[in-house]
Amino acid sequence: MVLSFSQTADRIAATTKKLEKTAIVAEYLKSLPEEDAARAALFLSGRAFPAHEQSTLGMGGSLLWQVIAELSGKTDAQLHALYKTHGDLGDVAAGALPEREPKLKLADIDTAFRQIAAARGPGPKSAIVRELLARATPRDAKYVVKIITGDLRIGLKESLVEEAIAKGYGLPLAEVQRANMLLGDIGATLKLAATNQLGEARMRLFHPIDFMLASPAETAEDALSYFPDALVEDKYDGIRAQAHIANGEVRIFSRTRDDITSSFPELPDALAGLPEPAILDGEIVAWSMSGTGGSETARALPFSVLQQRLGRKKVSEKMLHEIPVAYLVFDVLYAGNELLLNVPLRERGKVVDRLLADRKPTMALRRETQSRLMFGEEDDHLGASVVRAPVFSAHSAEELEALFTAAQARGNEG
Repeated sequence: MVLSFSQTADRIAATTKKLEKTAIVAEYLKSLPEEDAARAALFLSGRAFPAHEQSTLGMGGSLLWQVIAELSGKTDAQLHALYKTHGDLGDVAAGALPEREPKLKLADIDTAFRQIAAARGPGPKSAIVRELLARATPRDAKYVVKIITGDLRIGLKESLVEEAIAKGYGLPLAEVQRANMLLGDIGATLKLAATNQLGEARMRLFHPIDFMLASPAETAEDALSYFPDALVEDKYDGIRAQAHIANGEVRIFSRTRDDITSSFPELPDALAGLPEPAILDGEIVAWSMSGTGGSETARALPFSVLQQRLGRKKVSEKMLHEIPVAYLVFDVLYAGNELLLNVPLRERGKVVDRLLADRKPTMALRRETQSRLMFGEEDDHLGASVVRAPVFSAHSAEELEALFTAAQARGNEG
């Protein structure tokens, strides 16, 4: 017997053991036709749409509450009592909605999610959700609502779904992880795994790929046990951002893969002049410059300053002037029609330097002036919109501690 999505989700939620969760997911995915397995992998990751897509459901909790109330016939007080017991709107749906014959298919849920995203206004969105939940068993409704609210709450991360795909199809986990990183689509990754074609996964410009994140170390000695001759950069108090550039078009993505280009309208012009298509990895920071007569200094400001620029559909000229930003470039992931993830970091650093040095003149670039960043007496950098993040070397714990102290003195996090 093939379990339903909701039955499988219940089984996953019932265990705290990672290996058992992975085994349940692997068994379930293998039991489904390929298209349904791809949908299930996506939904088990807690997503309505692939990570690379910009689609959103735009369905708030209050609208869901109204739909559940209408379909259940429960009073507001009864629903509040359920919410007080469970603390989750999906569980409220499970406790409030009447029993029905199971009819809902994964394809039905996928279609409805796309219709909700395309609908404009709360009325049309609510109507689609109402129709969807009216066909759902209480248990199915629970997980539909959980996916809509973005919180599946079954102790399952996308990384465990990757492990389940590797286990289910007998493939190396590293290959599954790499394909999913490049595609930003766990469902598409599963399809490639099912046909043993993970090597066919290709990076696509203007589709953000996963960010590589740092891991903390307790001490300088601990950090250097991994990297005896370490390259060291400041940790800035800004927004991690991936910039995709090609043929004069620039789009900037946050760590959650949201397109944030419109929040920083001065950056595309500054990046558009790169000599070839590229994907840069860096940090957007609020930026302060001071000094005159060729002795300007610049530094990153706290996130609280940058936060005033966020969430705005349009950034005023006044705000552009009062809160300028800089894009500090750490790394390059793609350049010259080549993915550079397997190229050594020092070599990638040379590519970054070349790309920035060879930028073609743009309005933003002409506005930039040479300034000195507050990272040391000898380090001069381009100090306006696009800056190569300074890189230092540390060969001992003492050197690393000194760099850490200096970074904090500059107002950076570490």
